[in-house]
Amino acid sequence: RFVFAPKAVVHFKPRSSLGAFFRQYYRYARGDGKADLWRKRHAIRYGTYIAAPLAIVAALRYNVIWLPLLMAGLAYCSRPWQRLWPQMSGWSPVQKLQAIVLVPVIRLVGDLAKMCGYPAGVWWRIRRRSAHAPVQGDSKGID
Repeated sequence: RFVFAPKAVVHFKPRSSLGAFFRQYYRYARGDGKADLWRKRHAIRYGTYIAAPLAIVAALRYNVIWLPLLMAGLAYCSRPWQRLWPQMSGWSPVQKLQAIVLVPVIRLVGDLAKMCGYPAGVWWRIRRRSAHAPVQGDSKGID
């Protein structure tokens, strides 16, 4: 039986290497695809990664696009930086800089893992559904 526990504390630990982190998020997204979860969220991610290179190419021609592009990039990393900031007390300036610079790298790796994992899960779900679909004339398909 589940009960609401408002003071419960939950910890989440991403993997410590980029390869293990990629596999972790690939598997999360593959599960989303298998369970048909978060379609809109995954679609937004694909759209963003299609639009970003196009925006960069456009910015090469029209300089006015660089500012909104920079703002979007900062917004992309703002939440992880907010979470990171309180943990950096006592760190050296070099450690702080490394952590700040790694945030976009980690976000990119996680997003790429999700963009690979989600279609793998969807493909699994489609194959499974078609493998279990009743054959025409099969009595199993008749209620």
